[in-house]
Amino acid sequence: MAATRRSEDLIGGRYRLESTIASGGMADVWLATDLQLRREVAVKLLRASVADDHTVAERFRREARALAQLTHPNIVPVYDCIEEDDGQVALVMRLIRGNSLRQVLDDAGTANRAGQISAYLTVHIGRSIAAALARAHSRNILHRDIKPGNILITKGGEILLTDFGIAKPLRSTEEDGTDLTRADIMMGTVKYLSPEQVQGRELDERADIYSLGIVLYECLAGEVPFHEENNQATAIARLERDPTPLDGIRTDVPSTVISVIHKMLRRKPEARYSNCLEVVQALDDALNNLHDSVTPPAGVTPSLPRSRPPLIDPLMTPKAPRTLAVVPNSDTPVDQPMARRDPTPRGVTRTKSTLPPTRQTSTRRNYIPVVFLLVSALVMSLFLWNGLQNTRSTPGTVIDNVEVVPVTLLGIRSYDPGGDDGEENESMVPALLDNNPATLWTSLCYGSKYFGSKAGLGLVLQLSGTGIGTLNANFANGPWNAEIYVSTAEVIPATLPEWGTRIGTSYSTKPGLATFDVKTPARNVLVYLREMGRSPDCSNKNPYQSMLSDLSFTSAK
Repeated sequence: MAATRRSEDLIGGRYRLESTIASGGMADVWLATDLQLRREVAVKLLRASVADDHTVAERFRREARALAQLTHPNIVPVYDCIEEDDGQVALVMRLIRGNSLRQVLDDAGTANRAGQISAYLTVHIGRSIAAALARAHSRNILHRDIKPGNILITKGGEILLTDFGIAKPLRSTEEDGTDLTRADIMMGTVKYLSPEQVQGRELDERADIYSLGIVLYECLAGEVPFHEENNQATAIARLERDPTPLDGIRTDVPSTVISVIHKMLRRKPEARYSNCLEVVQALDDALNNLHDSVTPPAGVTPSLPRSRPPLIDPLMTPKAPRTLAVVPNSDTPVDQPMARRDPTPRGVTRTKSTLPPTRQTSTRRNYIPVVFLLVSALVMSLFLWNGLQNTRSTPGTVIDNVEVVPVTLLGIRSYDPGGDDGEENESMVPALLDNNPATLWTSLCYGSKYFGSKAGLGLVLQLSGTGIGTLNANFANGPWNAEIYVSTAEVIPATLPEWGTRIGTSYSTKPGLATFDVKTPARNVLVYLREMGRSPDCSNKNPYQSMLSDLSFTSAK
């Protein structure tokens, strides 16, 4: 029989348990010290009361095997899996310091209603988790328990999916063994189940898409779309009706974003997106026009009835990060107000003859308050300017709840997710760092100025830490079209959807210098090239080539 664990216990002769940091119905998660590598880790252990249950223990082992197959920036990584002599199974994972999305929503709300978060952060979460699910699905793993408690948000703005405890193969094989799920039991959390899970039907990746849609709906609406008197009624409700339309709840959210979430929540699986990569692309397209170099990524301040709680972007809220792991219980600027357009038509002239003399306004008299306001504004501007001049940033400043520090450019890598080796003329990258405009990094030669089937490639600037600043790119030919993406993860995202929503874009028909303000905290910055000009070094059959002479990053601190 498995023993109850205590502080100072050793797991596998290597991991010393320190204290419990999370608890669930089946397992506890401990803060532990890896004595061999001298680092803190999270250790997930089955509770002694269920550790001797064969089905529970086998499901735990399968979770370990499933996670061991998955390497992705948005999935909590597993370091080790240990089975003790008494049959206890331990899962050793990366220690995550931050909050679950469940905690974020609860903290953003009131006693009577969960909070709402910005459209930008909602899309960032949606894209990150959809990308993680796409990787899991590609490895034949269906999660089946997508909910806010299983989504973690770190202080650095990372979004991580966790808890594959009830995952199952998408397509059964001989190696899978016996399915541990009974046909008459609904696996998962009732509020986030798909209709086909409620009905006990065969599941595919579209079940996870539906559950993620419920999560995104809750992020924007402040509550799940189906919440009845009991679990049975809640489960049945999604079979009988569609969710209340989001556009009647959040008037500030773009209709394109709402359309994506509504499609994810279609009752029939065939009416949803067919896979999670389509969800990533749809969410990206929904906000593309809102995240160029002149639009704040957080969008605009919403206008909602006063009775509703304020919209919260939790990555903006200064809260002490929690230490999280896999048992269930960003880089986001402040929302800016939308400028209101003057409804008065231009070109309308009012003449003195239209009013009787007794009702005509003295223009000279009206100038007095105008002059007074102008003088006051000038004085306030001078005070503000002096204040800004005297302000100095200090190391460790928190921006959008992400700690940014002075950074330097460690290096540059070519980035070609559509290529065989992920690189493009990597040997020529040093030419971007030699301060010599005569030396160039160039792409290969292409028959299409839009990179053919690749649709694009780029260069990644690797920074010494998480920071903000200014990126300069010197293009040696034209036309060119470049998009900017950032990531706070230590590992460079393998595919473009994993980078998140773009933070800037620029286009020109001529060669020259392009400058991008990187105000979203970043550890890696991607310059993604979408269009290129003709090159004299290429053939007539493949005349197009991207050419850059310099890439640099200047820290804002």
